[in-house]
Amino acid sequence: MGVPLPGLMKRRRDSRTDSELMVALCRGDDDAFGEIMQRFSKPVYSLLLRMLGNEDDAEELLQVTFCRVYRYRANYDPGRPLVTWVFTIASNLAKKEWRRRSRWNSVPLENAVVSTLEVDSPHSREGSRDLQLRLESAIAMLPRHYREPFLLREKEGLSYEEISEVLKIRIGTVKSRINRARAALRETLGDIWEQWK
Repeated sequence: MGVPLPGLMKRRRDSRTDSELMVALCRGDDDAFGEIMQRFSKPVYSLLLRMLGNEDDAEELLQVTFCRVYRYRANYDPGRPLVTWVFTIASNLAKKEWRRRSRWNSVPLENAVVSTLEVDSPHSREGSRDLQLRLESAIAMLPRHYREPFLLREKEGLSYEEISEVLKIRIGTVKSRINRARAALRETLGDIWEQWK
């Protein structure tokens, strides 16, 4: 029986909670930081890509986000969910980039994330891809103050309270903006919206 090579061993998920990882990081456990990055890189990158519209900017701000998580780790309040703190950092960086650009870029369709359903028929798969591309395009056309809370709710699964904390707006405003985003998408997409929902 051979010894497994370190690079080929499957990495086990750390059993500590997000808050426990941050506390460990503050105490000098750099492995905890690796686990935090592992847990949050994909959803933060996805959010930044949809908000900024291009991969280079999203990758750059993803790195900056985690640099700030590490640098300001002592500012984290273990009583609050880590997800809202990380998304707040990423969201603030994206808003700063929006102001710098002073215009909004939409996500190019070739960069849109397309998740296809496993269906037997090639025709069905093509229809699912077309549906997803049209949906991604319509979301990219939303005004950013509607798009951001909509993506945090629908894509990232944050609660209204968490979105309120990330965006620093009242819960009623969060709900209103998400409802307006849904209404705009319903109007733009018609029957496609009902298929997606």
